[in-house]
Amino acid sequence: MIYESETDLWIPLPITGDAKKLAQQFANDLPNPQKAEQVYLNTLAVCTVNNYLRIVGISTNLSAGNSWNPAARLLANVADLEVTGLGSLECRPMRKSDRFCYVPAEVQDDRLGYIVVQIDEAEQEATLLGFTPAVESEKLLVSDLQSIDDLLEYLVLPTPQTAQQPTNLNRWLQNIFDAGWETVEMLLNPPQLGYVRGTAVAQATTQEAIDSVISLTKPDRTEETRTQAAGVLGEIGAGNANAVNALVELLQTAQDRETRWQAALSLGKIDPHHPLAGIRRARAIDLGLELDGYRVALILAIMPQSDDRISVFLQVEPAGNLEVLPPNLKLKVLSDAGENRLEVAARSDELGRGKDRSIGRRFTPPPGACFQVQLELNNIIFTEVFAV
Repeated sequence: MIYESETDLWIPLPITGDAKKLAQQFANDLPNPQKAEQVYLNTLAVCTVNNYLRIVGISTNLSAGNSWNPAARLLANVADLEVTGLGSLECRPMRKSDRFCYVPAEVQDDRLGYIVVQIDEAEQEATLLGFTPAVESEKLLVSDLQSIDDLLEYLVLPTPQTAQQPTNLNRWLQNIFDAGWETVEMLLNPPQLGYVRGTAVAQATTQEAIDSVISLTKPDRTEETRTQAAGVLGEIGAGNANAVNALVELLQTAQDRETRWQAALSLGKIDPHHPLAGIRRARAIDLGLELDGYRVALILAIMPQSDDRISVFLQVEPAGNLEVLPPNLKLKVLSDAGENRLEVAARSDELGRGKDRSIGRRFTPPPGACFQVQLELNNIIFTEVFAV
């Protein structure tokens, strides 16, 4: 259906206090008023579309898009929202006084579609005006939009383009990563944007200091000490052959699984192309906790084995403003056919509050296998498929 000034087809929604708070928080990080207003309106549009899709039962991952990435917000005019398993919608804001909706060229590719959201701050209202599957110019007229009902049909119709493709973990060993997977440090401890004053002086780690840490990895040390030393080498041993050799020796001789995992991950940091290097990446997952900017991080680490298999270590940790995991959050590993193979749930204390900082499971799938990883909370389910 095409709009012909039929305002009864528009869908007005309240601008929630939480959406305004989050939009203002993002805007405050920007260096000038024009960019801050752009990000403020983009965030309101994304939150409004996210709330609507959740109401009608369509799963989204609010924090997975570039609109939730501080660097992307600074460098681009982006307002994307990931629809779970389908792709990204671009949620473009416009004011009541605007004659058309502006769609920057940088977001005119790689989108499921475009939703226009009219922002009326005086009335505390955001109105979904309609959507279009594609755009051909930067000026999008409201009269050219299809209805939101058409959008819902468009999203639920299965097409070959929307089938979820598995994340191939063998590609990670070649340092090729799918969109949305970041280093753990970048996701959980992102660098702060701001003005740089003065000169930063890098403190080089001396060979003597590295050798001191290497001595702590020897077999006469406790496993806890060896594990900690392996972790330190991952921070200070970049480009150092002695540090690389010490970590390789740990991988080949240590009996403790924790020690081997830490050695593999540290080797991945200082010599990522080494055949024994472990790889760890994280992805922000929204499970309905976005109202205060809360989210969790799904962390997946892999370690190559001598028999050409890949060991997998899954973890879930709080991200953003969340200090502990919400109680009853479940992490599941399922077979490709959907059979439940592993499961762990976050615990609660005697007052019903969350108490776990992390939950996780390790396993080694057979070569060529596919498996599903699920996060579940309050009937909201996120699923990602992996292949080895």
